[in-house]
Parts: sequence; structure tokens; C-alpha cells
Amino acid sequence: GNNKTVNAGNPFLEPFEADTYDLSFEWYFAEESLLSLAFFYKDIGSFVQTIRATGDFSDNPFGLPDSDAVAQCASSDTTGTFDPGDAADVAECLAGWGFNLPTNTPGGDLQGVEISYQQPFTFLPGVFSNFGMLLNYTYVDSEVEYLNAQGELAAKETLAGLSKRSANATLYFDNGTFSARVSAAYRDEYLTTVPGRNDNDVEGTAETLNVDFSSSWSLTDSLELSFEALNLTDEFEDQWVDSIGNRSSYYHHTGRQYFLGGRYKF
Repeated sequence: GNNKTVNAGNPFLEPFEADTYDLSFEWYFAEESLLSLAFFYKDIGSFVQTIRATGDFSDNPFGLPDSDAVAQCASSDTTGTFDPGDAADVAECLAGWGFNLPTNTPGGDLQGVEISYQQPFTFLPGVFSNFGMLLNYTYVDSEVEYLNAQGELAAKETLAGLSKRSANATLYFDNGTFSARVSAAYRDEYLTTVPGRNDNDVEGTAETLNVDFSSSWSLTDSLELSFEALNLTDEFEDQWVDSIGNRSSYYHHTGRQYFLGGRYKF
């Protein structure tokens, strides 16, 4: 088909390496309660990046013979029109391939701050004393070097897969027999591919806010019922190409999910 790619491993990869510095302040102001502030810095000395190159199969960086591509074109031909003995068919088969190879890059630096708070509301009267809360916020700034297919510096961007801002919040209830919690998780947009494919500068994933609910009810010492509801905000998985054009490349809808379960111990 049109998705002609070659993926290879690299037995000469060096591991991820970084010099890491952390400083945190923690205040345990009540039983099961915490307020903390943490700073962190990482000097990344070795980072693994997938190098993506496009071109004719004859110019592949792995030393693979053209016969490998021709064999693949023949095996994936569902119309019966590909002729391995026809020069035009072979030329079309050998054109427009993508090659993916992991390699080490010079790395870069990463720094950030994290704030956390957790506390059961035991100081409240009556049924409200069974509630509690957990909060967390993280900010991260990073800059790492990305290489092109020739091993030259292609871009300096944030670390792939890492959002600048993320936050989590959970409100829970637990009286020993019945427990429930609702959780919200937010993350900023983040890069997924640097440099982007097809001469785009970068590729990334849009921001998300997911809200989930879970609960359990112990009817007896042996029987417990549970109920979960995932993705209550009905988030879409939204991926884009090009930092300026922000063109959609993948838009996937999984919908909300509900689970009802039971557990019996004997």
C-alpha cells in the first residue's frame, strides 16, 4: 500500500543518562495529611530519539537489497496488478519509503516544580468527616536536541511525550463500608515526533481533561460490589501535525466506559 516503512532496532544504543538534582519541602500538618513543594533539575546527557528518513528504498540506511522491497510489494498486492518483472512497477515500489531507526542524541536539560496536597476531612462533623482530597500540580520546562537523518542538529524542542503543565485532583469518600472517588486529570499538549514526518517541524497531541469515577460497596465480609465510569468528559484523542498549521492527523473517539463488577471471597 502507501504506507511503505522500514523499522529497525539499534544494538549500539546507549542507555538514558542524566545528572539529577531534587529539593523538596514536606509538611505533615495532620494525620494522613501532607503539603509539599518540590523542585527538580535534570541534565540529560544521553537521550534516545527515533530518526525518521524518507526516500527511495535503494538509498535505505540499513543496507537492505531492493529485492526485499519488491518481495513486500508483491506480497501486499491485493489487486493482482503488480508485476515484479515490470520496470515501471518496480520503480514505483522502490519510491517513497520511510525508514525509522532509534539513535542517541546529545540530550538537553529539564527543570520543573511540583506542588502536592492531601488531607482527609476528619475535622468536619458527621458524615463529612469521611471525605478527603488529593491535589497535585506540576510544571516542567525542557529543551533537548533532536537530530535529522544525517546526524545533524535539526531542532531544539521540549522533551517528546512531556507536557509543560499537568494537574490531578481527587475527591473521595470512605466510611469503611462504602467508598467512592471522582478524579480529574489534566495535561497540556505535548510533542510526539520531532522533527515531524513529511518535512513538518513537529507533531503533537492536544491537551486533555479526563474525569473518572470509581466506587465499591462491601455488602458483607465476603461480598463486594464495584462500579466504575471512565472518561466522563468524553475526551477525544486529538493528534496534530505542524506547529503553525496545526493540521489534524489522528482524531479518535473511544467514548465513555462503564464497568459493574462484584467480588466474593470464600
